[in-house]
Amino acid sequence: MQAATPAPAGKAPRQQGAEPPRSYTDQLRTELEFGRLLRLGAIAVQFALIVAAFRVTNIESKTFELILMLALGGFLVHHFLPAAWRQSFFAALSVASVPMVFGWEHGAWLLGTGGLLIALCHLPVALRVRVVLILLTVGAMTAARIQMLPWISSHIPGVIWPILGSMFMFRLMVYLYDLEHGAVPRGLARALSYFFMLPNVCFPLFPIVDYKTLQRSAYNEDALRLYQTGVKFMLRGLVHLALYKIVYFRGVMEPVAVATGLDAGRYMVATFLLYLKVSGTFHLIIGLLHMYGFGLPATHHLYLLSSSFTDLWRRINIYWKDFIQKLVFNPAFFWLRKLKLSETWAVGGATLIAAVLTWFLHAYQWFWIRGEFPIVLVDVLFWTALGVCLTVNVLQESRKGRSRSLEKKARTFREDAVLCLKTAGMFTTLMIMWTTWNMNDPAEIVMIGRAILNSGPLDIAVLLGFPIGLGVIRVLLEDRKREVSGAGGRSGAATSSFWPQAAIASVAATAFIAVALHPAVLVPLSPEFATLVTDIRNRNLNPTDTSKLQRGYYEDLGDATRFNNELSVLYGGRPKDWNDDTPQTRDRSDAIAGEYIPSTAQVFKGALRTINSHGMRDREYTQERGPDTFRIALVGSSHDAGSGVKDDETYENVVEDRLNRELGPRTGKKFEILNFSGGGYNPVQKLAMIEQRVFQFKPDLVLYVAYSLELDWMFNSVTHMVKNRYLDQFPFIRSAVDRAGVMPEPGKPLPSKIVLDGKLAPFAEEAFRGILERFREGTLSRGVRPAMVILEVPENNASREASFDRVARLGQSAKLPILDLQGSFAGIKDRKSIWIAPWDSHSNAVGHRLLADRLYALLLKEQMLPTEATAAVRDGQGKDK
Repeated sequence: MQAATPAPAGKAPRQQGAEPPRSYTDQLRTELEFGRLLRLGAIAVQFALIVAAFRVTNIESKTFELILMLALGGFLVHHFLPAAWRQSFFAALSVASVPMVFGWEHGAWLLGTGGLLIALCHLPVALRVRVVLILLTVGAMTAARIQMLPWISSHIPGVIWPILGSMFMFRLMVYLYDLEHGAVPRGLARALSYFFMLPNVCFPLFPIVDYKTLQRSAYNEDALRLYQTGVKFMLRGLVHLALYKIVYFRGVMEPVAVATGLDAGRYMVATFLLYLKVSGTFHLIIGLLHMYGFGLPATHHLYLLSSSFTDLWRRINIYWKDFIQKLVFNPAFFWLRKLKLSETWAVGGATLIAAVLTWFLHAYQWFWIRGEFPIVLVDVLFWTALGVCLTVNVLQESRKGRSRSLEKKARTFREDAVLCLKTAGMFTTLMIMWTTWNMNDPAEIVMIGRAILNSGPLDIAVLLGFPIGLGVIRVLLEDRKREVSGAGGRSGAATSSFWPQAAIASVAATAFIAVALHPAVLVPLSPEFATLVTDIRNRNLNPTDTSKLQRGYYEDLGDATRFNNELSVLYGGRPKDWNDDTPQTRDRSDAIAGEYIPSTAQVFKGALRTINSHGMRDREYTQERGPDTFRIALVGSSHDAGSGVKDDETYENVVEDRLNRELGPRTGKKFEILNFSGGGYNPVQKLAMIEQRVFQFKPDLVLYVAYSLELDWMFNSVTHMVKNRYLDQFPFIRSAVDRAGVMPEPGKPLPSKIVLDGKLAPFAEEAFRGILERFREGTLSRGVRPAMVILEVPENNASREASFDRVARLGQSAKLPILDLQGSFAGIKDRKSIWIAPWDSHSNAVGHRLLADRLYALLLKEQMLPTEATAAVRDGQGKDK
């Protein structure tokens, strides 16, 4: 950081490179020149190709795709408008984007609330009075955000808070500061275009663009050059987001899977590279603003090659850096200087203050997105460490600056080697800090540390070689920079390189489109990459998020729908109480652990869920089996309980109806399928349900339903089992706990779940086989037939996953008949079409019918049902004749 005095009041200088005012006739005459029209057409084609690439790859949200289409449609109109009208047109587009995304009612609230804040900034009263009024208004909004003022919260839709906060929480400070301290142009259109800036309505995490910088950047160089730069930035954002998806699907791994030094390196690098989500989004935003003439500076410039914390600060997010420097660092520096501190110590103190406020303001940002102000120890430690390191670097640079020569000297090998090592060391330090910051449990740090200590020669070579390789790249880029600088810089380069740049951008965007539309073309090169493209297009979750639904800090901010139920009403349509089933469920202290409350009804996940008098999500049945009744008991989890479908639409009820309709008249039997499934049931709970409740209903056939995550859920009940002292009831679980060495001493708790998962995972197959064998023996000993159903759910890939084969193999080893429902959805091209909602992958009614068809066919094929009439029925039919 460097101290800088505020800009003096007075007339703002004309932007460097900006064209002098011209008449509209002169403007049109210039823009209609053949050469410029040709280049403008090429830019429009590139813009359209990039928009198409986003639409077919599904890399960003549908909301952003809608706004991109709006921006594309207004691009040429904006360009050919009179220069004086352009910002008003951009403001109109920006304001129009709000109701497009939020709808008229919610959009009106956002625009009205934002308009009130803008109006308060322009009241004809003293600055301190305006600040007080704004603080009071923001205080009321804050109380409404956390629902402390019901009379406000009940009227203002909660869905607007994250975006309203993104638009005003920081830019309001900048706007007031610039109005008072800088000679900046004012006006309604300028204010609207600044606060409702396209495409802010799509992103809770948005660059803090400086008001003065935005105004001075408007057409600060030739329009076509600005547009081509915008295309380059948007394409770079597309590439960053594609790389993020690759890291997300192929790089991210569970901490429990980290066993070697290479695993630890992959884990740490992948954790940090998830930040590509932010850098890609910021490039998109700045690029789109370039398409409307705002020549804003580039952001996130080669931040992986930073050689110090100050270098990182200058590279990674320049908009945040400028905001902090303007409103925190500079005032703090001059205040400390007034206290008679030396310039060096004033710089260091101001830097430390800036780091502390950076943590506070990030928490403030989080508050508007999630509705809670997080004070988390790991956040405090991270920002404190970052602030100390940044302060030390600033003090070092401040001292060295006095002896620095202005004469440019040739770099020596020693200097290049030092730069290489500094870059490698900075990357390594940042990986360690970032990984520690994003860990949810201290036990994860221990796991990563043990994996590093378990490194072999190859692991050590890679762990050292990768950061050094980045250092070498940094040195080579520095050499290239000196060569370009020595050759005269960029003079004349922009014009001569236009067509090559346009060709590269067009080919790159077309390649994204072609691969996204036809991923099969990649199969000869890499079937795995073709699958990856399909996962990206389908917006699937990676295995880690599928099982844990958790992401890193910055990704939470960028994808607030993950944790913010109010915002997900907008971006996904999910109601706040979508997952709330507490009125219908209760805990148990035995191995079943949880159950439905009998004789209750509730709308859950959009459908009425009725629980019968026996606590089953099913029709009403008597406990005693009736005469000539063939009874089937089914035990599974939420998919089998029919989350999100009506009572009669669950696949077991569809099968029951079909059996009674088609098989009942032929056999003289009444068929009943009793559904003992419960949300989140793991193998232990299913076995306990069978042993404690199912046998009371005297079934003829018991179906144990298994999933692809069956082994992952194997030990989910261990903590509950230890707490309620029934671990010994399940020797195969007790054996795994003892052999894993996780059984605590009396009076002490079990290790954290992350440790349990890691240590117990090697025993999952053995424990699951024990459950299946006990299930088989228990049913056969009672004269009941057992079988295992392998269920397909819509979130599974079209190709069979290896986890299903593992489950099937274990079922076969336990000598159980297997009813494999894989392939039920083979005719469905878009599996999300059979989700109950865009945000919930449980099967809808169509999916349940497909499952029912396959289960019905397999029950007949495996001869698990009576298919002929009994002698009594035949005799009765004969007498009737």
